[in-house]
Amino acid sequence: MSGSAQAVVFAEAGRLDFRDVTLREPAADEVVVETHYSSISAGTERLLFDGRLPPIPHLRYPLVPGYEAVGVVLSVGSDVTDVKPGDEVFVGGSMCFTDLAAAFGGQASRLIKKASQIVPLHGIPLAHAPLLALAATSLHGVRRLGDLSGKRVAVVGMGAIGQFAARFIATLDAAALYEVDTNRARLGHVPGAVSVDPGVQSLAEAAGSALDCVIEATGKSEMIGVCAKALKLGGSIGLLSYYDTLTTPFVDLFTKEVTLLVAREWTHPDLLAARDLIAAGRVTVADLAQNAYPIADYAAAYKTAFDDPSTLKVILRWS
Repeated sequence: MSGSAQAVVFAEAGRLDFRDVTLREPAADEVVVETHYSSISAGTERLLFDGRLPPIPHLRYPLVPGYEAVGVVLSVGSDVTDVKPGDEVFVGGSMCFTDLAAAFGGQASRLIKKASQIVPLHGIPLAHAPLLALAATSLHGVRRLGDLSGKRVAVVGMGAIGQFAARFIATLDAAALYEVDTNRARLGHVPGAVSVDPGVQSLAEAAGSALDCVIEATGKSEMIGVCAKALKLGGSIGLLSYYDTLTTPFVDLFTKEVTLLVAREWTHPDLLAARDLIAAGRVTVADLAQNAYPIADYAAAYKTAFDDPSTLKVILRWS
């Protein structure tokens, strides 16, 4: 039967709300999940809140944002055999509301999702598991670079995406790994990485302009040229951010014959692979999950996520 839930709602561009919403009927191949934690995407949700996301048919106000929720399965449809009530799972958003749009629908107290699209947590603590989408997005970007064995690699921008990208690279057989950020508090958290403060030394100077590939994770397209200067001839730059426009001197790319690799969001296999690496303890997440707000403080949580650059990730606690 259908029911109701509470949800964070962007009533219109620039207007944040919290209200009761109505859920549609779950199908036979779907499960109903009670949300325990979700996290705020300071990139995608900020674009939605500001009204700047490119036009997509289902993106209309009012809408429920978010795609990073975890919780406990309440019920399963008659065709579901591999998930049971009580299972702890990740839910990457949900199109389950009858009275408003979902973009991407994860910031709600109850969610409906196809059983084949959820991810069992395999022991990852619920309080940490909302970071799974971010981890999977980062892993997807790392995989776009190909085989990194023996390669010299850098990550520019050690926000949450960059942190995960560098941590995944650290599990591989790269010959060298550099982490770059102007905020020194973000450096030093990745095992084996060489920390570079560009206010003191450029990445090109630190790496001798001999890198095989660089991940650009600042979201500032003017940094693409900075990445190119640190590459050897024929190197690659992975763009692991969203950019309104790309503005960079072409000469920097031309001189090094740079390949640009664009990474979109995670796929389901990325979620499973990231889950397994985190569950096995090969990639740590606890330090990125420390900023948790009770859902009653949702307005303060969003303000922190959108306006405080020192905060890597903000999590909402629903129960």
